[in-house]
Amino acid sequence: MGLYGDPDELDRLAARLRERAARIRDEAATHEARGHAAEWVSDGAAAYRERLSRDRAEVDRQAAEIEHAAALLAEHAESVRQIIADIARIERETRQWFVDTGKSLVDRADDLIEAAGRILRRGLTEPPWANWPFRPDNLPAAGDVRWLEVGRFMRGEGAL
Repeated sequence: MGLYGDPDELDRLAARLRERAARIRDEAATHEARGHAAEWVSDGAAAYRERLSRDRAEVDRQAAEIEHAAALLAEHAESVRQIIADIARIERETRQWFVDTGKSLVDRADDLIEAAGRILRRGLTEPPWANWPFRPDNLPAAGDVRWLEVGRFMRGEGAL
């Protein structure tokens, strides 16, 4: 996936984090339950059980932080998907615009040539992108982040 990362891998990582948080909570609950199930009675036992409950609360807080990190990672994966989709859409629309506009120019030139003769052909067929920074011969590679710049330029030219 290059610069953007693999959103599916980000989702898998988020799922592993959620699983880890659940496992941490389960293990803490089991540990606390065993401590409270002990049949010994004393001030030390009461202090121990109290400590188990405090530790459990702290573990739950930390597990919640892990789950929050997983949620942020999942949100980022969606953002990455959107960027990849935007780049693909801009690329597709830009390439199609060049094809359609080029065909239109040729069609118009052919119509004018029939009316005005072959002498006019050279002057009428210069494409509008002749002096643009982005032309059919220098477009970025598929999926390249520069498609975002191409999209801004093409929208500025009224092409998209």
